Amino acid sequence: MGDCHYLDGNVKAQNMFDMTKELLSLLGIDEQRVRLEWISSAEGNKFAQVANEFTQSIKNLGPCSIRRAA
Repeated sequence: MGDCHYLDGNVKAQNMFDMTKELLSLLGIDEQRVRLEWISSAEGNKFAQVANEFTQSIKNLGPCSIRRAA
């Protein structure tokens, strides 16, 4: 990390991702409902694969146990 042409954007994204996972944990939401992948714009097939895998993993988790406030 840190070597991308967007300078430190990937480091900031990793930090935000880590904080998001902590927040989900505090809220009682499964951390598997969020995912971070490093995919180049030239990796269309990898993007499609990751999107399909993540979609399936969310479906397998089922509905979130947290209900929206009225």
